[in-house]
Amino acid sequence: MYSFKKPLSEYGKRVKIALMEQNRKQEWLISEIKNRYPDIYIDKSNLYKILVGEIKGGKVVEAINEILSL
Repeated sequence: MYSFKKPLSEYGKRVKIALMEQNRKQEWLISEIKNRYPDIYIDKSNLYKILVGEIKGGKVVEAINEILSL
């Protein structure tokens, strides 16, 4: 069985670079969103969809931008 990952969108690359610069992982980002914005639903699947460009807007993206100062 082949495993194919979709390429990161330009926004996804910016998020990944910001996380690396802060020495943080995606799990940390998910946790931060859940702690700061308990009304926003986020999990690994949603974050993946944001990073590859399947989800391009909304409260989660705004939260990511604020947390990572993008």
